[in-house]
Amino acid sequence: MQNNKRIVISGSPGGGKTSIIEGLKERGFTTFEEYSRTVIKAGQEAGTTNLFLTSPIEFSKELLKGRTLQFEASNQISTQHKVVFYDRGIHDTYAYLKAIGKATPAFENQVFEYQYDAVFLVTPWQDIYSKDAQRLESFEEAKMYYPYIKEAYSKQHEIIEVPHGQISERIAFIESYIISHG
Repeated sequence: MQNNKRIVISGSPGGGKTSIIEGLKERGFTTFEEYSRTVIKAGQEAGTTNLFLTSPIEFSKELLKGRTLQFEASNQISTQHKVVFYDRGIHDTYAYLKAIGKATPAFENQVFEYQYDAVFLVTPWQDIYSKDAQRLESFEEAKMYYPYIKEAYSKQHEIIEVPHGQISERIAFIESYIISHG
């Protein structure tokens, strides 16, 4: 079993997380895709436009299950860099529920059982924000989630905010941090 560092890229919806993850993957890093897109798509295929808004607890239970499996799988993988990156992490589940007033102590307790080695957050960035088949919120709604995400991770982690810039610059910023913090 390899002891990989677990690194989360999270933050505001539409802030560039997935582009950063894709860039890291192209550079040879092991990555885990945003699991909520899988849950949202399954809900859409079953006829629910936005499962998070219609059944937030059911949605969050599925999300927590998938993200926990990703977390646990990370040390079963042999990686070139001994680092794995996640497009969002377990704590996002609690943050989103808290943002809509549906967080429970049970979810909080489950989420805070897990700790990552580093957490990078992307801040709201209207210039690059766009809706898609699974990102259904407006920019204002997306921006509203950011403080809840930051608060959830800040309870256990040091937060590193990724500066706005070209994807290559953002990836270089993250790689530089990983290298300098061994």
